[in-house]
Amino acid sequence: MKRFFRMILLLTAAVLLTALSASAEDALSFLPLKNGSKGQEVLELKKRLKELGYYQSGEFTKRYTEDTDEKIREFQRTNSLPVTGETDEVTWTLLFSDQALKAVKPTLPPLATPAPTPVPDWPERDPDGYLADGEEYFFEDDEAGLWIYLGKDLQIVITHREDSSIPLEWFETEIWTRNGEAFRTAATDPEHPGRKFQYPDVISRNEKFVLGFSDDFYGNRMAEKETVGIIIRNGQIFSQKTNRKTGHHLPNLDMMAQFPDGRMEVYPCNAHTAEELLEMGAVNVFSFGPILLKDGEINDLVYTYYKSIEPRHALGMIAPGHYFLLSVQGRRPDSRGTTLQRMAEIMNAHGVQQALNLDGGNTMALVFRGRMLNKMAVYKNKSFVRTMTSLIGIGYTENQAEE
Repeated sequence: MKRFFRMILLLTAAVLLTALSASAEDALSFLPLKNGSKGQEVLELKKRLKELGYYQSGEFTKRYTEDTDEKIREFQRTNSLPVTGETDEVTWTLLFSDQALKAVKPTLPPLATPAPTPVPDWPERDPDGYLADGEEYFFEDDEAGLWIYLGKDLQIVITHREDSSIPLEWFETEIWTRNGEAFRTAATDPEHPGRKFQYPDVISRNEKFVLGFSDDFYGNRMAEKETVGIIIRNGQIFSQKTNRKTGHHLPNLDMMAQFPDGRMEVYPCNAHTAEELLEMGAVNVFSFGPILLKDGEINDLVYTYYKSIEPRHALGMIAPGHYFLLSVQGRRPDSRGTTLQRMAEIMNAHGVQQALNLDGGNTMALVFRGRMLNKMAVYKNKSFVRTMTSLIGIGYTENQAEE
């Protein structure tokens, strides 16, 4: 008897599964779709377009709009179909087949092959490359574009690169740490963020950073009463109001969290609350965005949005204790700036796994032992760098450059 009831249950389940499958097929068969159409079929259409890379965001309605029309046209062009913007039966069938071609990501002209950099007369180093004897070692060659710091637990190598055909100039900073050496944050007035503005080289010298660089510029947004994003400094929450969903505006308030074990992790703006990040062990959280790389994958948003040519700044992690900072000069005759796609691709080529876009424009500043390496941007016929209320830095040295 039990065997009989088991067979009945199995047959009933099979009939239900067949009915559900048939219903699903019927649900995906209403054609054609075009601008003005509504319904579940439109939602399924958009979800499939996202799977294939034609959409970057995942916030969809059930309405077929001009944007949907544009994405279908892109799909039709890529897949050699008549370009109508309407989803006819041929387009629908190919879209949901294994033969559907994914969206083609735009490519950028390759950068010029970098010139060889000089080889310094290295001091004695241990097997991991850190300074074996003495307190600290500096190497600075402005003409060759190479700046180096070696300490017991910190290595910094800054290399200046350029491509005059664009024109573009940038700095690639590679950082290695051990034994708890980590990024530190500095604020001109921790009790009143956004009130006391100073030049980045002044802040860096005051903190005696070996390397200082501009951050997410949260103090200015706080002073302007803007949505700041989740901001944590030295384990203290300064802001916990952020965007409810991710977007492609700038900043979109995506985050990078710094952990005591040397990890740097990136998260969408709405992935965690400030309290959750503290519970996870985050020491600092920077909020600007967008994410450039997560787990070694370039964020698809940079291929569609953020096309403006600007000075840029981004921080990335290759591995815990091994970091990469990319600083691009812009708004100058000798360096226009670049897009976030270019930023992500340079960092990806260096093996960066996690990377966040920081505040750029005239805020971008790279300071080595108190001296700003990047040239000042030109804006409205004036050359200047913006003052700021906070900075990220690493290392400690009394050997600061003179003002």
